[in-house]
Amino acid sequence: MKKAVLKASRMGAAIVSAGLAGLILSGCATTPPITGPSDRPSAPAAATSRAEAKAPIVTRGPKKRVAVIRFQDKSAYGRGRLGGAVQDILMTELSKSGLFILVSRGGDLDLVLDEQDLGKSGIVKEGTGPKSGEVLALNAIVTGAVSQFGVKQKSATYLVGASKTQTAEATVDVRVVDATTGQVIFADSGAGVHEESSTQVLGIGGAKGYDETLEGKALRAAISKFIDNLIQRMEAIPWSGKVAAVDADEITVNAGQKTGLVMGDRLRVFGEGREVIDPDTKLSLGRKPGKEKGEIVVSGFFGEDAAVCRRVSGEGIAVNDIVKLAR
Repeated sequence: MKKAVLKASRMGAAIVSAGLAGLILSGCATTPPITGPSDRPSAPAAATSRAEAKAPIVTRGPKKRVAVIRFQDKSAYGRGRLGGAVQDILMTELSKSGLFILVSRGGDLDLVLDEQDLGKSGIVKEGTGPKSGEVLALNAIVTGAVSQFGVKQKSATYLVGASKTQTAEATVDVRVVDATTGQVIFADSGAGVHEESSTQVLGIGGAKGYDETLEGKALRAAISKFIDNLIQRMEAIPWSGKVAAVDADEITVNAGQKTGLVMGDRLRVFGEGREVIDPDTKLSLGRKPGKEKGEIVVSGFFGEDAAVCRRVSGEGIAVNDIVKLAR
C-alpha cells in the first residue's frame, strides 16, 4: 500500500514539473520597439564586429596628413550628438593603422564640406578654388553623416523570470575629399547592428535599463564595413609637401621625421601649377602639374615635423612650391 502511494506521489510531481516547464517556455509577452530604423532581423553582434587580430597595413613612405571633420547626425534618434562619436571612432581607427598624421584644428575642422565647392565651407578661400597645399596643409579630408540610427527593445516575461533584448542599428555614410583638388575620391556607407540581452530568473540576474554603450558599438560595427577600403583609397592619394623657406641652397620643407621622411630622401620640386575649370560644369578639374624646378635631398630635421634639405639641381625654387618624393 505504501509503495503505491509513493509511486502515485512521484507521478504527480513529474506531471506538475512538466506543466511548469511548458508554461515557462510558452508564456511570453513582447513590448513594441522604442524606436528603430527597420524591422529586419538583427545580425548577431559577433558577426558585425571587426576582427581584432587583423594585421595593420604597413607601408614605407611619407604619411598623408588627414583631417576627420565632424560628421552630420541626420538621425532623429541622435539629436545631433552622434556625429562627434563617429569622428572619434574614425580618428582612433586611422591612428591605429599608423599610416596617417591626423590633424586637429578645433572649430575649423567642424565645418560641413560641400562636395563640389570647398569655398562654401570656409576650408578654402572663397573664389580661389582648392589650391594645391592650401587646404589646411592636408592631403585628404574625411567627412560624412550618420544617416540612420535607432534602438529597439524586446521584453519577455515568464512564470518565474523575464528577459530583455536591446538592439541598436546604425548606418554611416563616408566621403574622402582630396584636399589638393577638392574632388571626392571615395564614398561608401556601412550598416552595423549590436545587440545586448539580459535575463532574470526568480528575481536573480541582471535587470538592465537603457545601455548607452549600444550607440558606440553599433557605430563601430557600421564603420568596420568600410574602414579597410577607406584606408586603402587614402593610401593611394599622392603625398606632397610644401617649401616653407629658401635660404640659398638650403631649402626647408613642412614635413620631417613625423611624416616619415628619412635622411637622404630625394624630393622633386614643382611650381604650384594652374587650376583648370570645366567650361560646362564650372567645377575645378584639379590643378595641372607645375613646372619641375629641380631636386633637393633631406639633410636634417628640426621642430615637430620639418626638414632641412640641400639643393641638388635646379633654380627658382620658392616658398609654397610643391615637393614630392622622388622614386
